Amino acid sequence: MFYRSFYYTVDNMFQTIVNLKAYNESTGKNTEILLKTFNNSESSENIKFAVPLTKTHLGNHFKNLISQHVDPETYGPYTGHVIMEELISSGIKGSLLNHSERRVSKPIIRSTIARAEELGFKLIICSKDLEEIREVCDMGADIIAYEPTELIGGKISVATAKPHIIEQAVALCDKYKSTLLVGAGINNKKDVEISKGLGAGGILVSSGVVKSKDPFHSLNSLMI
Repeated sequence: MFYRSFYYTVDNMFQTIVNLKAYNESTGKNTEILLKTFNNSESSENIKFAVPLTKTHLGNHFKNLISQHVDPETYGPYTGHVIMEELISSGIKGSLLNHSERRVSKPIIRSTIARAEELGFKLIICSKDLEEIREVCDMGADIIAYEPTELIGGKISVATAKPHIIEQAVALCDKYKSTLLVGAGINNKKDVEISKGLGAGGILVSSGVVKSKDPFHSLNSLMI
């Protein structure tokens, strides 16, 4: 089991976020099977898994989980919404927000950041370009994941295709004391090394690990 919290590491270690999405390999009974497989990773304290919303109850069993989405609403008549209080009660202390596959409006991002600050809930705000990174930095985002939409799920990584953007994004985040993660097409250790060398604080990966024939090996092959 992963006991050290991703959000309170003392050495500002390079982090890896694995988005399980809603693949057949990561839903239903396969979610827990997959998470148990990853428990043997030597770098487990630096890894978080974004689980499907139907599996956030597993946060009481696995200490390394975040949600794939959250809403700014609190207790009340909000059918279909995902509230932070419910996630926290299940041991989930953070979430992705504004992923390219679950985009939300700028007012929603702003209000969700405000709610998260009240509850000590950590958000990873996904952003598609420098302008959006700048906007969410202005809103007070602590952790931002840069993922150019056109590269998500592809074979060409953001580290290879847009290293200059990563460098600019890191400089921008540094001004706001925010942390930048990079995602989209991260497939191998070289991609990770480039990202870290450019100043990124971590990576966000998905299909290259989750849909691999050997997810454990694929994840460990990214560790540096």
